[in-house]
Amino acid sequence: MKMDLKGFAPYLAALLFLLATAYAPPVQAQDWGAGSGDSTDLGGSDPWGGGGDDGGWGGYGGEEEEEWVQPKAVYVRFVPPYDSLREVIYYEGVVEDFECETCTSDSLYYRAKKFLEDRFGKKAVKEMSVEDVVMERITMVITIPMITKHGEHKTKEEGTLEYRMTLRFKDDRYRYQFSNFVHIQAEDGTSGKQNRTYHEYYMRLKKGFQLTDYYLLAADREVKEMVEGIKYALRGPYQPDEDDW
Repeated sequence: MKMDLKGFAPYLAALLFLLATAYAPPVQAQDWGAGSGDSTDLGGSDPWGGGGDDGGWGGYGGEEEEEWVQPKAVYVRFVPPYDSLREVIYYEGVVEDFECETCTSDSLYYRAKKFLEDRFGKKAVKEMSVEDVVMERITMVITIPMITKHGEHKTKEEGTLEYRMTLRFKDDRYRYQFSNFVHIQAEDGTSGKQNRTYHEYYMRLKKGFQLTDYYLLAADREVKEMVEGIKYALRGPYQPDEDDW
């Protein structure tokens, strides 16, 4: 009997497929994550070189990063010069020039007097004078507006600044002294009373000194401006006004 090969071919192909499937080794899915066990992986178990639990994408998908907080700047208090014996804020200095031919005590006195009158006015100098000894010393209790500085271009007037200044003169040298700084402010209401706060109180404050340091700095600027003005005025010879005769 002759076998019909054409009819048997489909059955033979199916049998071969079943045998091939039964004896073929198991096929594993490709692992894109960690744990492949490949000893040649230089980046750790993560084939993307990230390692750990962040999924190899620069930290996304893992633990959240801590938020960066800018540290607060440390406030440094202003400390004015302080005389522990007198227990007061005290500025003092001596200027000497032994080669100056016109720096006699009388010349220094008159030059200083002219500087003060130019700065404050003759009437104000007379009203603020406490002691005036020709060719020896000038003592004044000076009152000016308390001008605080907030930033580069912002200023504010906050009451009145009062301080005591003494200038002492000798041939070829003079001494300046500043002390008794007081901040004067009007009380609330219509009583007309004033609050007088000595700057030593501001200097000793344990709280709120970020505000009161503005007052100490205002006094410090005033002293430095006065000292520079006096030094400049006392460098040259005395030149009286034409009206002073």
